Amino acid sequence: MSNDLICPECGGIIGGDSSDRGRACTCFTNQPPASDELKAPEEQSASGDTFVDKAVVPAKVCCKCGKDLAGKKRLRDSRGYWCYKCHKADKAATAPQGVKCADCGRVVPEAGLYEYEDKRICGSCRSRRKEEAKEQRRLSPVKTHAHHELDKKQLFWLLGIAAVLVLIIILRQLKLIGH
Repeated sequence: MSNDLICPECGGIIGGDSSDRGRACTCFTNQPPASDELKAPEEQSASGDTFVDKAVVPAKVCCKCGKDLAGKKRLRDSRGYWCYKCHKADKAATAPQGVKCADCGRVVPEAGLYEYEDKRICGSCRSRRKEEAKEQRRLSPVKTHAHHELDKKQLFWLLGIAAVLVLIIILRQLKLIGH
C-alpha cells in the first residue's frame, strides 16, 4: 500500500517530484509569501500600504500525462484537467464491457443475458416481460370453448338416453314388449 498523499485540488502527489511514479502536486509552487511581515521594507509604499502581487494562477496541466494545456483543448473533472487524448483513452478504458440488451439497450456482461422469445435480454427486462405476460393472462377473457364442447357432449348423451326411454315406453304401450 502506498503512503503517498494525494492533493485534493490537482490530484498530484504532495511533496513528490518528477522522479516519483506519479505526477507531483503543483498547488504549492510559486506561492506568494503568507503575510506582509515577510516583505522587505522597500516593497512597502510611503503611505504604509503594501503592494499586492497578482494571484498565481494554477497551471493547467493534464492530470494523467502532465502536458501543459494552457490555451489548448481540454476537459475538466473532479481530478483536474485532462488533455483530449488522455480523456479519450480513459473513457475507452473505463467503458462498460459486455453486450447490449436487445430490449433496453443497456450494456451488460455476456453472462447476464438470457434467451427470451428468440432475443438476448438482460435479467431486469426478462422479469419485466414475465410480469407483463402474467398480467396479460390474468386480464384476458376466459376461453370457454372446451366447456361448451363438454356441455354439448353431455346433452347428446342425455338426449340419446331419453330417446331410448321414450322408445321403450312407446313399444310397451303398443304391447310389443313386456307382455
